[in-house]
Amino acid sequence: MNVSIKIYPAKNGDCFLVSFWEIITEKKHLLIDCGYVDTFQKYLKDDLIKIGESGGTLEKLILTHIDADHIQGAIRFLKDNNAEKFIAIKEVWHNTYRHLCVQKEGEIDIKQERILQQIIRRGNPQSESKQGEKGISAEQGTTVGALLLQGKYSWNCDFNNQAVCIEQRSEIELKPGTNIYLLSPDKQKLGKLKDLWTDELKRYGANFNSGNAQLYDDAFEMLLSWEIEKAKIAPKPISATKETLEELLKTPFDEDYTATNGSSIAFILQVQNKKILFLADAHPGLIVQSLNEYQNEGTIIFDLIKVSHHGSFGNISRELLHKIDSEKYLISTNGQKHGHPDKETIVHIITRKAGFHRKLYFNYITANSKYFDRKDWKEKYNYSIHYLDQQPYTLTL
Repeated sequence: MNVSIKIYPAKNGDCFLVSFWEIITEKKHLLIDCGYVDTFQKYLKDDLIKIGESGGTLEKLILTHIDADHIQGAIRFLKDNNAEKFIAIKEVWHNTYRHLCVQKEGEIDIKQERILQQIIRRGNPQSESKQGEKGISAEQGTTVGALLLQGKYSWNCDFNNQAVCIEQRSEIELKPGTNIYLLSPDKQKLGKLKDLWTDELKRYGANFNSGNAQLYDDAFEMLLSWEIEKAKIAPKPISATKETLEELLKTPFDEDYTATNGSSIAFILQVQNKKILFLADAHPGLIVQSLNEYQNEGTIIFDLIKVSHHGSFGNISRELLHKIDSEKYLISTNGQKHGHPDKETIVHIITRKAGFHRKLYFNYITANSKYFDRKDWKEKYNYSIHYLDQQPYTLTL
């Protein structure tokens, strides 16, 4: 079985088109996140149109979590596809308000409705548009949830229309020999997302969780996009000497605690004998727990690992690195927002002993990818650096 992953230029975000086939005319496709609006408009849309014109469909559209760098492009995609359908989507995975809260449809008072409308009008964080990404107009009906309802898409049906979470269902068959094994989120991670929502509503003077579900979906998505990531402590300057990597290895692990990242949909895609690990921005603790249930003993060797959260050091751990390895690692980011990938992440990947050569793939040339492009280190630790910053942006397994 052939497998290809197209890694679109999504700036500091993610957008992956996974295709697998035995016969070229019978390709199956998964779309994982959509980056920003210009990711869709400049790169993704033409590919989706070609798939649709050839009679193909998207088996799944998986939106891993609510964050502008993952879903802004999806909003534009769904708006355009709703206006004039150019590709069929068999199933969408996306968690929002309606999957976390007990719904009691009914009237809400004018004050509460005004609060929700105020949240919606606030839109996404302004910092997102400073990097050249076109924004989405902040108005009701311009969120993923609203557009999925408008387009009448099959939404979380694999999970009985409930939240995508491992307690609901952990294994989904795409076709014989091709499966998705869900690793994240669980109900606890989704509960923290709900708690964040409740706390943020209180700050706006609201204290409720029932009423117009579509209005809540819109406000929920807009509000959670404002969650602030944990500030990184600026590292002490380290000169590029023989001691550099040893100093980096001493940096203590400090796990990401943000609720939005913790709610990420992470999974193993197994296509016959090939296994790919898509970690989204997930928290490492839950990933390790789920991987131990998938295979309790030993290290799991994958054909490709998409590193969590653009290479953030807060989204790996010693336990996770003991559990997984691969000849191919993928890091998706231009490094402009948070300075990802972190040096500490890369050094922990490359310095582990292995009986094979590791290839690190980046979809942008960044300061930290260049930092590790040293002949002596590459020879000593048996790794190489590769870039997917030119067409066709594709890895074939």
